[in-house]
Amino acid sequence: MIAPQAQLKEPDIQVLVERDRMEAFVIISASTNSRLATVDEVMVKLEAAGIRYGVNQESIKRVCQQPGPKLSVATGQHPKDGQDAQIVYTFNLDKNSKPAENENGSVDYKNINLFTTVSEGDILAEKIPAVPGKPGIDVLGNSIQPKPGRDLPLPIGKNVIAVEGKIIAGISGQVMFINNKVHVVPVIVINGDIDFSSGNIEFTGNVTVKGSVQPGFSIKAGGDIEVQGTVSGGIVEGRNITIRMGIQGMHRGHVKASQNVYAKFIENSNVFADGDVYVSDVILHSRVNAKHKVVVEGRRGIVGGQITAGEEIRSKVAGTQLAIVTELEVGVNPALREEYHNLRKDIHKVENTLDQTQKSLQVMRSVDQGSLTNEKRELLLKLTKAQFQLAGQAETMRNRIIQIEADLDQIRQGRIRIAEGVYPGVKIVVGTNVKSVRETLRFVTFYVDDGELKTSTYN
Repeated sequence: MIAPQAQLKEPDIQVLVERDRMEAFVIISASTNSRLATVDEVMVKLEAAGIRYGVNQESIKRVCQQPGPKLSVATGQHPKDGQDAQIVYTFNLDKNSKPAENENGSVDYKNINLFTTVSEGDILAEKIPAVPGKPGIDVLGNSIQPKPGRDLPLPIGKNVIAVEGKIIAGISGQVMFINNKVHVVPVIVINGDIDFSSGNIEFTGNVTVKGSVQPGFSIKAGGDIEVQGTVSGGIVEGRNITIRMGIQGMHRGHVKASQNVYAKFIENSNVFADGDVYVSDVILHSRVNAKHKVVVEGRRGIVGGQITAGEEIRSKVAGTQLAIVTELEVGVNPALREEYHNLRKDIHKVENTLDQTQKSLQVMRSVDQGSLTNEKRELLLKLTKAQFQLAGQAETMRNRIIQIEADLDQIRQGRIRIAEGVYPGVKIVVGTNVKSVRETLRFVTFYVDDGELKTSTYN
């Protein structure tokens, strides 16, 4: 039998607020001898608890009708964080451009695209402003501030200006991204040859030569160099170097790149690259060193000379049927090997000088010191100082030689890949492993596995 309404107890209404104050709950104890709570009674409790925002009337009705379980009755609004500012560039930031490779691994020399030139007034970059974000509010009615978007300064470098959030080229030239700033560097364009009419070129930016580099002349640039003709016995030093018509070294001069070298052919030349060397026709009787790869696409391949690469040498042909001596070496750091050979020569000179100095000191010290003239005393002092300096220099060089030998011993990886034929007279060196080719080999890859020089089918 149900007790009369007058005998029912008052409902027990509890309000719980989450620690972050983003949600409030109501619990009404379920008891057979308590009456149901009303919406107004719950609202009074919520107001007493300070709940001011996000109250859901339908949830309150439900908790009144179904006492017992905890039920969410108010929800706050989370803040919407802002967005950081962004810099959108209108040019490619990649400074290590390489020619596009086709699916078969060949190189498209028509699409190298090393230079990005701009005209005065061109837009180089634009800032998308930061978005401040939208505040939130908790169930107690307190405002919650969003995390604001961070602003970014425009990366203004040399020869550019800032206008209404945009970076504008102040001059015509080469756009470059250096040390996280946008610069425009003037490009030197030589409409003819590098010869007596132009003199030697030394420039911090990029250089374009529409003619050739004549024997005995030089280009030294801090940026990229493009020669649309040939380099004939000259010196060319820069970042990425492109020689459209090829390099004819005439056994003098050199081409040296801090990144990559691109050429139609290389003949009787010295070519050095801290990156890759790409040749579209042939390498003839040349010394070519690349820190990473040497790639020759032409059917004549590599004939004569010494080709060295840190990672890979790839060619259609190596040597000729006439057994011309051709050396291919991978798995070494060419710059390290060069330093090693130079140190070995230099330390021999230093040690000889040190030996002569020590013999001279022995002679002078065997004489009664009191009988030495002032000139002899000065000479004795100079020889003593020279002895210490030469001994220190020799010790430093010996330590460096030991360090390089250890480094060279660790560098043994690399592959030599010949697509068509390797002829007798070709010397294959992979790390410290050497093979002299005595019969024609076709479609072959040379590599080292378990300390042994091995071959596999060209892939």
